[in-house]
Amino acid sequence: MSDSVRKIVACRLCGCSELREYVDFGEVPLGNNLQTSADEARAADSYPLNLMRCGDCGHFQLGYAVDPRILYATNYTYLSGIGASFVKHFEGYSAWAAEQCELAPGAVVVDVGSNDGTCLKAFQARGFTVCGVDPASLAARIANENGVETINAFFNADAVAEIVRRHGQADFVTSHNVLAHVDDLDGVFANVGDLLKPGGYFAFEVGYFREVLRTGCFDTIYHEHLDYHHAAPLVRHLTAKGFDVVDLSVNPIQGGSIRLLLRKTGEGRVSAAAKAFLEAERASVLYDQDFLSAWRGRIEATMTAFHDILRQRVSEGASIVGYGAPTKATLLMKVAGVGEGEIAYVVEDNPYKADRFFPGTGVPIKASAELSDSPPDVLVLFAWNFADDIVAKLRGKFAKPVEVVVPLPDLRTLML
Repeated sequence: MSDSVRKIVACRLCGCSELREYVDFGEVPLGNNLQTSADEARAADSYPLNLMRCGDCGHFQLGYAVDPRILYATNYTYLSGIGASFVKHFEGYSAWAAEQCELAPGAVVVDVGSNDGTCLKAFQARGFTVCGVDPASLAARIANENGVETINAFFNADAVAEIVRRHGQADFVTSHNVLAHVDDLDGVFANVGDLLKPGGYFAFEVGYFREVLRTGCFDTIYHEHLDYHHAAPLVRHLTAKGFDVVDLSVNPIQGGSIRLLLRKTGEGRVSAAAKAFLEAERASVLYDQDFLSAWRGRIEATMTAFHDILRQRVSEGASIVGYGAPTKATLLMKVAGVGEGEIAYVVEDNPYKADRFFPGTGVPIKASAELSDSPPDVLVLFAWNFADDIVAKLRGKFAKPVEVVVPLPDLRTLML
């Protein structure tokens, strides 16, 4: 096996070596490894992508880890500020955090995996002192250019020391859709503890695997996401580290995320509200063996139906274009078996992805302005989690009817 990928032999939360394979997608290209030519894209390296479950704490995680320098430091173009719903979400989130954690003016707020600073902008607007940490050079540069102080590095002990040197210990540490990505998960939690003041708060949001299972949104499984979280294993791990679990909740962002609110006390207590959440989780699909066994079949049936729609439209002579080039589109295309034969090209709002090509298929990516110049007959929303935003933006923009296909979470079509 290549030195750039390693097999994971123990649970990344509890350390148990009894890992059972849940689903195997085979060899898949890195979803963010967009290339500058179709030939290079078709020849892009692929890596094993399978999902395991811990036999002790029940945590879900990948069976293999790709070198994070390959994943993030070179060709990573995701920007959180592109989605309007994300910006709105962070505005509400900053208000929630300020109230729930009673943050005083000037309080130090740190975002782990801060990307282009979209979240921290919302805190900055409320008068807090902010600092981000992110290893992606493009995102960190954009954040700094926009006045959001960001350290371009992985979140490790050195980064913590630098933040403390600049601002002292943090009052509030946050993270969004990042703690599924980090290679040293236990180390990140330990570093957060070191960064926080005694009594300081730690809140993070991450994809909730219960919702992935329930909705069948399998394409959120990809190499950057090492972990697939639900509450029980996280609570067990974090209380052992001395964090109190103040609250657990779910929100619809990114297809369904879980939010944990924790406090650094050294006690490891669990609130009554959090205990009620855990009870409800134990009665969910996460522990329904019949449902879990049938999950892969449900995915394949949905993707077959999706591909059938596209093949039918191709046979009718329709032009088909995709909208959005998120990381998850690479796995969706692979499982559905679609590519250049059905999708002429994909348009993107992120200018750093335009004029590149999808790994594996070689499908070209163009700037979203291309839609106005040449509207297709059919538009496939690969960025399905922003379907409402995209449809609202495009409605009434075209001189002819355009059929929209939304592949997930429920395969559907609509007309613009």
